[in-house]
Order: sequence, then structure tokens, then C-alpha cells
Amino acid sequence: MTRTVQDWVSQLSTQTLPVMRRTLTHVRDLLNQSSVNHTRLSEVIARDPGFSLTIIQKLSSLPNPPREAISRVSLAIPLLGMGIVDQASRTLPCLEDRLQGPPRRGLIDCYSRAVHAAHYAQGIAEWRRAPESKDLYTAALLHDLGEMALWCAEPDTMLSLHRRIQGGDDRENVARELLGTTFEELSAHLSHAWRLPAAIEEAQGLSNSYQPTPLTVMLASALARESSLGWNRPETLESLELLAEFLEIPEDRASAMIHRLAAETARDISILPIPLPAFHLLSLPLASAEPEESVEVVQPNVPTEEHQKPAQSKTEPPAPPPPAAAQRGNPLQELINEALHRMEDDLGLSRAMFAMLTPDKVALKARLVIESEHQLSLKSFMLNIDKPSLFSILMKKPQAVSLNRNNADKYLPMIPPSAREQINTSGFVAMSIFIKNKPVGLFYADNGLSGPGVTRHQFENFKVICQGITKSIG
Repeated sequence: MTRTVQDWVSQLSTQTLPVMRRTLTHVRDLLNQSSVNHTRLSEVIARDPGFSLTIIQKLSSLPNPPREAISRVSLAIPLLGMGIVDQASRTLPCLEDRLQGPPRRGLIDCYSRAVHAAHYAQGIAEWRRAPESKDLYTAALLHDLGEMALWCAEPDTMLSLHRRIQGGDDRENVARELLGTTFEELSAHLSHAWRLPAAIEEAQGLSNSYQPTPLTVMLASALARESSLGWNRPETLESLELLAEFLEIPEDRASAMIHRLAAETARDISILPIPLPAFHLLSLPLASAEPEESVEVVQPNVPTEEHQKPAQSKTEPPAPPPPAAAQRGNPLQELINEALHRMEDDLGLSRAMFAMLTPDKVALKARLVIESEHQLSLKSFMLNIDKPSLFSILMKKPQAVSLNRNNADKYLPMIPPSAREQINTSGFVAMSIFIKNKPVGLFYADNGLSGPGVTRHQFENFKVICQGITKSIG
């Protein structure tokens, strides 16, 4: 029996969206300081859809709520008080604890699109000099409320739906078939049930969709969704064409605007464990390898020193410092450890390792390893690179490689027998890490010693994680 939107709202409106662990930690660190920086606190919370939703909800449920609807976190926090924020930081569910595997990746991707949509909407509104530019941030951040709530409450349904959409089926048609409603309808009804400001409900575009305010949010959300899958996809280019039409500017100028906003967003949220599509804008051509060392490696999207940091606008706040939690202990080790956990949790890879160059630069030795207990361990991995091999070539410049059945005949002979005993010869991914043009080590991951090969999707996201760590360390 097909469910109605009211059925879904009855189920989902009792749910609480989880908050990313990094957000919870950062908020607690800020609250524990002798003097709370309200601006910084608002910025941290506004990057997380789960925490932002709770703040706006609590403001609406006050005994004497403000006469005028408030949708900015920065304005809501002073009205609520630090006590409510502190309580929320201690009671809100942690995303990484609540969801595992593909459902966690589904919600993380959703949160990434939400934050990008928020930045895009505010940037587009500022370009239009719209007075409500800052208010549109939250409307775009919470545009996909229905999808977020479904990932939490009905992960199996969302996985089935997601697979259909990835297979090429129309998003709206699949939603109507499996859910009995569209995501936009569900989000609008949830906004109403949660008593969110009317602007958030209106931004779903179910009515007055050609008015500038909802159209800005819908365009920003579409651009965030399509660009997360690729910048040169027909759907992304079509969304950019619509943006150019909306702003009455040439398409190349609209593209440049969104590319700039994507880069600014990546810099602003680089400490969060979410995908950053801006990395795919920074790819550089791979220099040809020497004939005797020719391998089909993929140059990662790591910017050169010249392009490493996008130009910062005069009105833009400086890049956020790492949270206090990341400053304790060994920050490099914590960054690498977090990357390995993301490879396991977000990409579903069974084993992940960071192998560091020995001080004499003649060998790679396992430094940090994440793996399930039943897997043959990579902790003893050590490989001399003083002789030519696939790994020694990787350490000559920043590059990544994915071994698979199509290239195994070429690459496996380039791997020493001692290393072949420890890696998955059916498929793995590896990427070298350079800091200030000097090699420091490489990331390696596979699906277990005897597991299946690594998919193209896993490889692409593996590179994104490695690039993020390179950027953070640099």
C-alpha cells in the first residue's frame, strides 16, 4: 500500500537529525573556553544541518517566540542562550554513531550538498544584492530535510531509491513510486510540522516557484546536487545555464561564480568529514613519465603551490582554525587516522593504511592501519623502494593508482613478491602524499586480502579524502 505524505510526516517528524561528530566536538570546545566567541560558535553550528535544525526548532518552540521569523543561527543563539546550546551539544545524536556503511555515506553526501547549497544560495543572493541574502543560507541548508530524515529513519528504502536514481531513473518519478510523494513535498510538510520559518517551506518551490527567493534556493540546491556528481555532466551544465538565465549574465560568468563559491566553501568546511566537489576543479594534467617507468597513474586533483588557495574576498572571514580537539596530541597523526576511518566507514573499504617513508628514504613502512580483526593485517607492511617498482614510481610525484583486472597484467609484475603477499592482487588503490614538494608516504586501501576489487566510485572518493588531508597538512 502506497504511503501518503501525511503518513511519512507522522513518522519522520518525531525524529532528530544527527550531528556530525566534528561539529559536536568543536561546539563543546568553544563552550568550554573562558569567553565564548558567539560569532565562531554560530559559524560552526551553521555548517551542520542537524545542529542548525535543532536551533531553529527550539527558537520556534519558545513560550514567547520572536514576532518576526528568524532563520539565521547567528540571530537565534543569543535569543536561546548558551544553556540550550550546551544541552544540545550533549544530547543530540552523533551521525557517525547512529549510521554505518552506505546509509552513513548517504547522509554525509546529503549534508555536503546542503552546506554547498547554502553557500551557493547566499552567494547568488549577494550577487543580486537581495536584502534577504543571509536568510537564504538556512533555507538552502535545510532544503532537503525530507531526504535527510529518510536516511535516518528508512535507510533501506533510501538505498533502493538511491540505486534507482544512480541507474538513470528520474528522481521525482522514483520518489513517487517508492514513497508516494516527492522529496520537495515531504520537506515542505516537515518544515510545517516542525514550525520552521515560512521562508524555509516556501523555498521548496511548491508554490511561487518563479519568485526570486525560492528560485534562488532551488537553483542552489540543484547546482549542489549535480556538481557533487561531476562538473561536466549535462545536468550540471544545464543548471549553470539556468543560473545564467536567472542572473542575466553569460554562462561562463555564471560558471566562474559557482566555481569560486565551491572553492570558498571547500576552504570553509575543510575540517568536516564530507565530500568537497571543489577538488575536482583543481585537476592538473599529468606530466609524462619516463619511458622505463611508464604507468597509467591518475594525477590527483591536488593544486600546485600557485593554485593551492583560492583568492580570498575582502568581505570573507578568514579560514577557520582547527578545533581545539585537533590541536591536542599529534595533529598529523589525528588527521591521518581520521582519513583512514573515512576510507573504512564512508567508502566501505576493509583495510586502509598510511605507510610512511623511513628517515633514510629507502623504504615505506606501515605507520597507521585501520582494518577489521578477521583481515590479514597490514601492520607489518614494509617495502624497500630503492629499486624500481610501482610504489617507488608513486613516490616520485603526487599521483594515485588503482589496480584492477584491466591493468593487473601490467602492474603486478612491477610489485615485489614480498609486497604481493600482503596486498590484494585483485585490486587496490594507493596515492602518494607530498608536503612542500617532498614525499612523506602513501595511503593504501583495499577490500581485504581476498576480497573484490575496488570500484571506480571508491577510487574517486579515496582520492578526494587523500587530497583533503594533503590540503590540511599543507
